[in-house]
Amino acid sequence: MTRRLRQAGVAVLTVCAVILGLGVPAEATTIWELKDGFEGTESLWFRDGGGPEDCPKYRTCNPVEVIDNEAEAHRGTQYASILNNSGYGANWLSFGRRVGLPAGATQCQLTVWTNIDYARQTPVTISIDVFRADNRVYEMNKQVQLTDLSQVGTWRYQTTGYWNVNARDVVFRVVLVGQEWGVVGMRMDDLNVTCRVA
Repeated sequence: MTRRLRQAGVAVLTVCAVILGLGVPAEATTIWELKDGFEGTESLWFRDGGGPEDCPKYRTCNPVEVIDNEAEAHRGTQYASILNNSGYGANWLSFGRRVGLPAGATQCQLTVWTNIDYARQTPVTISIDVFRADNRVYEMNKQVQLTDLSQVGTWRYQTTGYWNVNARDVVFRVVLVGQEWGVVGMRMDDLNVTCRVA
């Protein structure tokens, strides 16, 4: 009886070893991360300059600047600010930066904190974009709407969820899709990109 129990135990261990040995092969996944809290990265962010009076849609003619004010930043001492200084309704306030994703990146996720300075009415739409740097084809586009005026003037956490990576040379952009005479500006801080790298 003892010998049979021993044989049964060996058989069970053998089956477990075979199942574990022949299961799905383990793949090493590395996590790559980019953090940008605007602490010394101002030169990496693009600005569209020029006259604000003839600002075309889908391009901002308003200045972007990095403000050094710990009391107003989400975290740290600096944040990005873009303002409608044209005296006209701002239909497209945006800022972004070009980024090279790592080789082997399969999926990435972008998170960012945004703060709408002022809105007279809701909804207020924010667009978080990732597009190819060479041809501006979207890799990912997520629209977020603030539907209550109580959400204006407070830092809000935004996330894109994971998207499948098709291009490594991309632009990250956050857009405030304004309302005529209704939106003054937006702040952005603590952008974080996490990629799974096979």
